[in-house]
Amino acid sequence: MSNYLSRAELDEICNGLIEVYARQHPKKAVQSMDIEHFITEFLMLKIEYASFAEDDCGKVGFSADGETPLLIYSDGEIIPFVFPKNTIVLDKFLLAEKEYGRRRFTMAHEAAHHILRKMQLTQDTARFHSVYDKERAYSREEVLQMFHSAEWQADTMAASLLMPRFLVENAMNRFADSKPIKIYGDTTFTAGDKAIMRNMANYLGVSYTALAIRLIHLNMLEKHDICDFISQELKLGGM
Repeated sequence: MSNYLSRAELDEICNGLIEVYARQHPKKAVQSMDIEHFITEFLMLKIEYASFAEDDCGKVGFSADGETPLLIYSDGEIIPFVFPKNTIVLDKFLLAEKEYGRRRFTMAHEAAHHILRKMQLTQDTARFHSVYDKERAYSREEVLQMFHSAEWQADTMAASLLMPRFLVENAMNRFADSKPIKIYGDTTFTAGDKAIMRNMANYLGVSYTALAIRLIHLNMLEKHDICDFISQELKLGGM
């Protein structure tokens, strides 16, 4: 039996989770999702921080199963440490102010693994959340793991938890004044719309890139041909 869930299914599940959570904690999902509160008070998971000492520096989050050790720095030494089951462990560098968006996404990603395991009735297993580094050469096994369907589903669910449609719509009404944000081709935005999206991302507590992807998946962008950008925005080509 396949454990694959479509984006629509994952969105619907997250909307249901947030609806129940918001009824219990109405002040925690007004401007942006309080993902830490959602994890600790709704999912009843613990969040811990440690200095990761794994060979792969892209590993920034860890879902503990109570058995699998995580290599961490402790008093200047590298030691294997087993965190209790139902604990999300984040690398301490994510506590930096500039890592705020990545910290929240990593929390949401690990929370998504917990939710998916409950849905699919699978055994708890330790999992890393890794950030893809364009400068690094990955082995075939590492690439397969990073883009495994379980990781895609966790990333998709994390985006849905952090950016449910109603919160994105609220942010768009606040910063775009209900005017459409235009996308030219697959990835191009005007400087003005980029500024609006950065304000929206800061308001929602996510990265600009995460928001741009989410807006595409929610079909909340006005699509235009890239040639329109060349002629109308850049005023080039004599068109």
